[in-house]
Amino acid sequence: MSHRAYTWEYRVEVKPYDKIVDVLEAFFASYPAGDYTCERRETYRLQFRRGEWRKSLFGLGNLVPAALPKGAFNRWPVIVYVLVRPSPETFLVTIRYEVHLPRSIPMLIPEVQDSVNQHCLKELDDLAVYLAECTGMPQKPPVRTQ
Repeated sequence: MSHRAYTWEYRVEVKPYDKIVDVLEAFFASYPAGDYTCERRETYRLQFRRGEWRKSLFGLGNLVPAALPKGAFNRWPVIVYVLVRPSPETFLVTIRYEVHLPRSIPMLIPEVQDSVNQHCLKELDDLAVYLAECTGMPQKPPVRTQ
């Protein structure tokens, strides 16, 4: 049986910027409440992992969630996918959070799902401020839910 995952997806539009992937990587790699590790980097894609993960049975196989520490979202097993779609007028940045559940937790109740959304939106508001600062935008771009 595989581990269950929940996803939340958001979008941010920014003006074209040639170092956008570097800026996105720098934000997540240095975000104080995140402790993200960049697992994969491609031309317009990034993948980050953070939280409490452990090797599966006997240390073999993929990393699996260890726990969902109550009140400590920054330690939850999360994967963040960042995709940049460039165009001449605007870059569309899509950020998808996946919260992976340990087998001991069959599902997230709606209140917890809403709480995760609020944590993600807070983090992405900080990202929007950072993007505006790095790209020279006069104000932060809005974060839209998918």
